[in-house]
Amino acid sequence: MKCSQTRAIQTHMITYPHLNFHKTLFGGQLMAWLDETAGIAAVRVSRAAIVTASVDHLDFLAPLKASHSVCIDAYVSGVGTRSMEIFAKVIGEDLFTGERYLAGTCFMTFVVPKGASLPERIEPETKEEQFICQGYKARKQARQAKRQESIDLAKNVDLDIPWNE
Repeated sequence: MKCSQTRAIQTHMITYPHLNFHKTLFGGQLMAWLDETAGIAAVRVSRAAIVTASVDHLDFLAPLKASHSVCIDAYVSGVGTRSMEIFAKVIGEDLFTGERYLAGTCFMTFVVPKGASLPERIEPETKEEQFICQGYKARKQARQAKRQESIDLAKNVDLDIPWNE
């Protein structure tokens, strides 16, 4: 399957309900849009119910301002037996001048249920896709190590909350 066959694109206008104290897009709103767009790409490759396993890496590179638009372009950049990695780029646009800028990048992992099948590989076509996909195996190894670290951490997290009365 080609990366382009999994591509999902969403565009939103940044308006006042989406702003933080700095009058730029609230990061949590961007994360919700990223999860939704990347989830569509994940379903396109799996044709099954998926679950977000992790936001592996999210870099906020430039603020997205009020009255600008934000375009999220996501595609599958690697597949395993039950998991897949999705790459998303966040492109801002000043709607009055037409200037576009890279506002962020993100890698996310989604998991399919047992019994669902994924293609053996994802085929990159463009120079960008080739660059992104070539790093999949190294990122997957780093994710697996981080997951074990998270499991070990969870074993030592105290669930008792000291409420102030």
